[in-house]
Amino acid sequence: MNAEDILRLSYHDLAEKKVRTALTVVMVVIGVAAIVALISLTEGISATISNELSSLGPTTIILSSTSSSGFTSADTSQISSLPDVNTTIPILDGSVYVLSNNQNVSATLIGISPQGLQQLLSDIRIYQGTLYQDSVAPSALTGYSVAFPTSASGKQSVFVGQPVTVKVLGKNGGSYTIPIIGILQPYGSSIIPVDTGVVMSLPAAETLLGKPSFNIILVKATNTSTVSQLATLLTDIYGSRARVFDTQQIAQTAKQIIGTISTFLILIAGISLVVAAIGIMNIMLIAVYERTHEIGIMKSVGFRDRDILSVFIVQALLIGLIGGAIGIGAGLAGPYALTAAVSASSSAPANSSHAAGGGLGGGGGGDFVFTSSSSSGSSAAPSIQPVFSVETIAVALLVAVLVSLMAGVYPAWRASKLEPIDALRQL
Repeated sequence: MNAEDILRLSYHDLAEKKVRTALTVVMVVIGVAAIVALISLTEGISATISNELSSLGPTTIILSSTSSSGFTSADTSQISSLPDVNTTIPILDGSVYVLSNNQNVSATLIGISPQGLQQLLSDIRIYQGTLYQDSVAPSALTGYSVAFPTSASGKQSVFVGQPVTVKVLGKNGGSYTIPIIGILQPYGSSIIPVDTGVVMSLPAAETLLGKPSFNIILVKATNTSTVSQLATLLTDIYGSRARVFDTQQIAQTAKQIIGTISTFLILIAGISLVVAAIGIMNIMLIAVYERTHEIGIMKSVGFRDRDILSVFIVQALLIGLIGGAIGIGAGLAGPYALTAAVSASSSAPANSSHAAGGGLGGGGGGDFVFTSSSSSGSSAAPSIQPVFSVETIAVALLVAVLVSLMAGVYPAWRASKLEPIDALRQL
């Protein structure tokens, strides 16, 4: 029997049992889609973190306060006097609501000097207006997602030259009218949440937040070879008062964590493929039982054992190929649907725990976060773009085919070993 006949017979049986075939294929689809989606998401998270850290530069050390007192100008002076320190950038942040044109948008108030903002972003891209001055006057830039919030369907609600009401959250909360002198272009995800931020000078932010201090200091070392030594020195100086991170350390830790999570998630996805394999074997054993008489007739007219074996093996192969192809399609679309859902949910107003903390320093918490341009809240989820690779897709399809073939081997072997006379008795 030639390959065309084998393929035709295999497909004919699958087509006759449409519902059963569809349910079997769905089991493969779930496993393959889970593998593709989870790998692409973890790769996307890794790429996002790497991009953010590279934007800060390999010589950057992040000093995050763990006490409510924060840092003062004396700290920046002390750090600046240390060996191998090129520059220091003090930052203060807090959680606020921005009220403008009937829109109530959750945001992060960011206090940073214009020079510090330039060093942080490398390129200050202003959509409208101009940059603020380094003075106590509370004029501000807003991030693109604050000016064009998702709650307003992306329509502009903050305009240059028009004041907005900024409601500060927390124990030092209050409402202030702030003139908006500029709107930043979208930057995407960032260590500093400029897209979802209201950015002003450090003295102005200290006045509004009621804090004569700041909670983050970015330290730029003179070169990459001195980063580790300088980070150790800062840890010795501040002890439990601050957490010290350098970008290389963060990248390495993030890579290890993401690798562990990725392995765990792939194992979970693998379980669904094991379940699929059991389902395929069960369905094909039922098919062998149902077609026992037919197999007897086929053998009596000259079909060889290997012909019968080939028919059932090809059936398993078709299930794996069809399920794998559909699963890859679902796996490619799934991460985008998931990130869109996360972005939509993160555009909701900040909860009480976020109000008590802050975007970067969290007051006394000292934890910085990655934020997203896709939301209007300072507690936004990361703006993650899934990363797909040909290798991942090929491996997922190969796994689907192999699992299906392995599941089909025993039923196919059992079918091929049926004796014609015994099979023909089962009418």
